[in-house]
This record gives sequence, C-alpha cells and structure tokens, in this order.
Amino acid sequence: MTDRLIHRGPDSGGTYCDPRLGWYLGFRRLAIRDLDPRANQPMVSRCGRTVLVFNGEIYNATEIAEKYLSGVCLRTTGDTEVLLEAFERRGPQLLPELNGMFAFAALDTHTGRLTLARDRWGKKPLFVLERPGVLAFASELRSLQIFDLEADPEQLPYYFHFGYFPPPATFYRDVTQLCPGEWAIVENGRITHRCRYFAPWDLPWGTETRCDYDRLAALLIDAVRIRTISDVPIGAFLSGGIDSSLVAACLQKAEARDVPTFTVGFSDKRIDEAAHAAAIAGRLGLRHKVLSVDERDLTELVLDFVDCYEQPYMDKSGVAAMVLCESVRPFATVALSGDGGDEFFGGYDRYRWFTVALKCLRWPMIARRPIGRVAQACFARRGRRIREWLAARDPAALYAAIVRNWLAGPLDRLMPQLGDAIERPTTLVRDVFDRVKAAPVLKAGCFDAAYYIPGDLQVKIDRASMRVGLEVRCPLLDPRVAEFGARLSPKVKFAGGLKSALKRVLGEYVHRPLWDRPKQGFSVPMTSWLRGPLRPVLHDTLNADTFRSCDWLDRRVVESTVLDFLAGADELNGSVWMLFILARHMLTDRPPAKRSALLDESLIRAA
Repeated sequence: MTDRLIHRGPDSGGTYCDPRLGWYLGFRRLAIRDLDPRANQPMVSRCGRTVLVFNGEIYNATEIAEKYLSGVCLRTTGDTEVLLEAFERRGPQLLPELNGMFAFAALDTHTGRLTLARDRWGKKPLFVLERPGVLAFASELRSLQIFDLEADPEQLPYYFHFGYFPPPATFYRDVTQLCPGEWAIVENGRITHRCRYFAPWDLPWGTETRCDYDRLAALLIDAVRIRTISDVPIGAFLSGGIDSSLVAACLQKAEARDVPTFTVGFSDKRIDEAAHAAAIAGRLGLRHKVLSVDERDLTELVLDFVDCYEQPYMDKSGVAAMVLCESVRPFATVALSGDGGDEFFGGYDRYRWFTVALKCLRWPMIARRPIGRVAQACFARRGRRIREWLAARDPAALYAAIVRNWLAGPLDRLMPQLGDAIERPTTLVRDVFDRVKAAPVLKAGCFDAAYYIPGDLQVKIDRASMRVGLEVRCPLLDPRVAEFGARLSPKVKFAGGLKSALKRVLGEYVHRPLWDRPKQGFSVPMTSWLRGPLRPVLHDTLNADTFRSCDWLDRRVVESTVLDFLAGADELNGSVWMLFILARHMLTDRPPAKRSALLDESLIRAA
C-alpha cells in the first residue's frame, strides 16, 4: 500500500506493526518541516501510548504547543510531534482548534482504538474500506486497489450530475471518504462512531450587513504569512486573476518577497494568462517565472489524467493543473494557491444566474412551462437547460439544475435501471438548503463549500500536486477568512458585483486595470482536442464493447451523444468528456465483471 504512494512521499517511508492489536500503519513522507529523520513517521509519542500517521500541515502548531505542551521537551521542530502530543492529551476536542490541512490516524496502543480525522475543507484525502474482517484506509484509492475494488453503478448519478463524487461517496463498493470536518473511531476492525466537529452549514451565513475591509486584509495577510513557514523551497501560483493576485499581494505585505511566483505560458491565447501575471508580479516587485509548455504534450496527459484522479472525475481543468504542478515542482516543494475565494466571497457566474432565475419561481407554473418549451425549441440543448430551470419548484431544485453537468437529455434515459437513485444529487442540495437559515444565494455558496470544494477543487489540486511531490497551500481557505466571507450578507457580498470584497482589498495593492477583466478560468480546449488529436482514442474507448461489459448505461444514448457532438454540438463536449473518463476507468482498473442486481434482465437479453 505504501509503495503505491511513493509519489506523495518520495523522501522516506516507515511502518508500525502491532499483530497483538491487529493494526498495521504505513507512511510515505514528503519532508517539508524539520528535515531530520527523527521527524519521520509513523511517530510514537514520548510515553509510547499513541502512534500517529499524519498527512498535511498544522499552521498554528506553535500556538497549539504553547497552549497544551508547556514544559514538554519536544524532540523535533515540526508540526507532527505537536499534533501527536496534543492529540494524546486532548483527543478529538483538539480538532476545532487546528488551523491546517490534514488527514491523520492516531492509534491508542493501550485500548487498540484508532481515531481517523480530516480537516474542515477536505484538503487532504482519507479513503476507508470496510469489509468483513478488514478495515483499511489510505490517502489515495490506488492503495486500496490491492483489495480488488468493485465499481458501484448506484453512485454514478452523483458523477453525472456534479462531475465528481461528493463525500462520503466514491465510485467503489465498500469504500467511503471520511467527510471534511469529521472524525471517526475504529474498534475491533470496524467504525463504531462518526462525528462532525465542523460543517459549513454551522457558519453564521449572512449575518454581517457591513464589511470591515481592514480586518479582511489583515486576515488575508496573516493567512498567507503562516503558510510560508517551510524548511524547503516555496513558491506561489500566479494566474493574473483576482484570487492568485491577492495571494501574491499578501506575500508582499507579509514581507515574503523572496517567495517566487510561477505562471504556465500557453501558445493558445484562449487559456494563456502569462502576460497578465507578469505585469502583476512586476507591480508587486516579486520574483516571477513564466514556465512555457508545448500543448502537443498535453494530449498525452489526458490518458494520465485517469490515473492521476483515480476515479471518474470530469473537471477538465485538472489537466491544466497537472501541467502547472509538474512545471513548478523543479523550482519548489511547496506552493501557495488562490483556491477558495469564489465559494465564500461570491465569485461564480452561477450565483448571478441563480439570483436571476429565482425570480422566475414566482411565476405560476402554467406560465413557465410554455416559456420553457419555446426556449428548448429555439436553443436546442441549451434551451433544455433553461426549461429545467423553469420547471424547478423550489430554490434547492433550481440550484441542483444549475450545477447539473449532464446535458445530453434526462439522466434516466442514460441509466434507466437506477430509478429513484437518480434523485440523490438533488436531495443532497436540498439537505444543505434546509440546514442554512439565510438567503438562497448564500445557501448555494454553503452547498459549494460543503461538497464542491472537497469533491472537486481539493481533489484537483491535491492529486495534481502530490502526483509530483508538491504540497499546495490555500490561504483563502483559512478558517478565519472563510468565516469572514460566509458572514457577509448578499447585499454586501455582491455590492460591487461578483467577489466585490476581495476586489476592494486587491485594489488597494494593485491597480485595477491589471486584474479587472472577464473571468478566464484555468482549463484546456477540450472541444477541439476531442474532435482532433483525441478523436481516435475517443472512438476506441467509447465503443460498444466497453459498455456491454457492465450494462450500466443505455448504449444508444451514449452513441447518439457522441455522434451529435462530432457533428457540431459543441455544448455536448462536457457530456462526451464524462463518458470518455468513465469508460477509461472501466477499461483500465475495472474489477471482474459482476452483474448488478439493479439491472433489468429483459434489457440485457434484448441487448
């Protein structure tokens, strides 16, 4: 299992075995703080009672040590021993006080009880396999593949709706993710207790009717400052957009000008932001490096994409993230990123669409239906999405329709055998909306914080970076910054358009014309790739034999979707990409075929 994680921890590896208790712990280390071998893991506490394996960083380790370990002579200078000794004394009560990204397992050798825990935004992954007679956990699914994982088609509605598997769901039977902000107790080989110490819906959404910009700036600068603590080279991603530019500006204010910034330059001007980034770095007086990439090499990365992200995952910007991390790794072992600003400070266009579409819910359904039919007739598949929005009966159903990824018709046509399971994604959205007592657009932000951040954004940056042994830190996801953004009322949050609070702060450091432009995103030209250099592998992957072996999907819907896309329906590129990624997983790591009990036998015989 640890051999399969060498890319995450290339510097050292270790194991702890206790046959008496039945526990075996392994670890691969990417050395960031305290490079001395005494800081290697698994680490045993001073009294010998607790054994820890810990992936991540605790940014406030100094404060934790001062509060709980006064008088304790620590053997190392890193954060691992601080977490180990403090957790031995405080247990799960320590978790809400930690400012960091982490997934860890702490074994009590006296009781045989193991505690698993994960940070509040799911920055670090933690997968758990439970079967009769065995419990195993790991940072990546590839370690658990030694147990011959079997795909679970009942989870596919999540993938087709969101493009990812929201925690605790995964693509595989018997395997779950520990939820962000959750800890669990394992006794006698099974999880006996789960508890959330944090959930996004517990934040006081929308309670502030004014914004203290000075306090926000101070929080941002400190969040960046504590994330520059490292004993290895550190840098920062700089795209030239609002979030990464703000992180770069805070580097200057935190007196960390020696931290270089990096931008990947593309010859395709639709995705190239190198000139914008260089201008901002020059304005801030930061050392900056543009790393040029030949896009011809990117087509090969598409097949590596499947291996990198381990289970079906459709965010095609993950390809660009892989390129960025691989390009930066020769120059730095740690990098700062601007991820996390959109969910808490209102940065997505879909929040604007949601706000507009909410007004349509006031219309009687008898008026909305004909408008939806006209939209579908005039705008084909794009009109079908508008018709779905107009058919929504409440804000939760509307937002579920807005974030829905599958565009090639109703999902029940693609997966007729799943029945009510197709409604699970909408139920997930509705559950969050029911929990949050705030304006609907803030409920939408809370849903994204609860599921989109850990299920998509964090997966993208963690797998892409750790694939090459690069640790990425996200200052905008500092708990203090996130709560500040959550508190802002819609009137304040959107007073100057999307992400107005962060723009206001950034404007104090960098002239607005340098960064105030349409949101470009960090993606790749997948439509032209799928019709061009990827067309042969697309054809070979999405053939009848691929889907005949599992019988999950209606092959006629698959074929018509691909043919319509190749004939010119650009809006179907996402649907084709989703099918392509799913099929690649079925071809590369599919377990021995086992027929699902959900299947309609008459459909199988007809096929």
